[in-house]
Amino acid sequence: MDSLTSVFAFVHAAEQQSYVGAARVAGVSPSAIGKAVARLESRLGVRLFNRTTRSISLTEEGVVLYERYKRIIDDMQDVEATLSKSRESPRGRLRVSVPHIVGHHLLMPMLPAFAERFPEIELDVDFEDRVVDLITEGLDVVVRSGELADARLIARPLGDQHFVVCGSPDYFERHGRPEMPGDLFRHVCIHFKYPSSGRVAPWAFSAPYERLLLPKSLTFNNTDAGLRAAQDGLGLAHLPVYVAASHMRAGSLIPVLTSFMVPFGSLSLVWPSNRQLSRKVRAFVDFVFENCAARPDAFRPAASLSR
Repeated sequence: MDSLTSVFAFVHAAEQQSYVGAARVAGVSPSAIGKAVARLESRLGVRLFNRTTRSISLTEEGVVLYERYKRIIDDMQDVEATLSKSRESPRGRLRVSVPHIVGHHLLMPMLPAFAERFPEIELDVDFEDRVVDLITEGLDVVVRSGELADARLIARPLGDQHFVVCGSPDYFERHGRPEMPGDLFRHVCIHFKYPSSGRVAPWAFSAPYERLLLPKSLTFNNTDAGLRAAQDGLGLAHLPVYVAASHMRAGSLIPVLTSFMVPFGSLSLVWPSNRQLSRKVRAFVDFVFENCAARPDAFRPAASLSR
């Protein structure tokens, strides 16, 4: 019990950046908070706070410990919320990680409705293109592409990713339209490279065009940059349909070669198996799945959008 008291005292002090503020939250004296933190530092053999006469701040070791202890406390609150009949709505901090392009074009448009429906969920969203480790990094839910090979995780597929090759009306007036994937060798091609590896993403053509070595006229590690370049008439971009669809409807981008495109990977919502009963995780997963299903351009091929 003394260890648990020290943990809560430390977390309160870290969040309030003050023993006095922590004491006010915990309902004890500032000296009690100070003694509890001192016992924790003594037991761990590390200094957790940088102290001055006016304030305290976490040391490097303190930051690591705070993140871990905070996740434990959040999990404790999740269990209580799940078992308590009086708590009808999901609540608490929810840590989410999404790739940049998915976050900007799929998640962000949903957030106003999510915040209105679940006002007691505190969303903490990381935009991250690398493959994160949910368990060690204390994440609740991530959006991940590809197959899941970790038995500690549970995945709910959102759908296949479809891509489209498109350019601006001005570009096609100057350069004409390609009729076959092989025609792209005479065009300006805008590519995406993965920020984590620098590898250039292939274009999602069906056989026998899946391994074309296309001209690398422009390469970005950001999909929105490629989108902007295509809209500005700088070349043809290979974009997710959910990124390009609204611009295609507006006429600022024109799709080409749609009959040659095939799905390019899939997206799933993934969460640790030991958190599958969390009300906040379930609320988020169900909400995102429901909203993605309601978007006709999210996971359909470009050729089908005009039907």
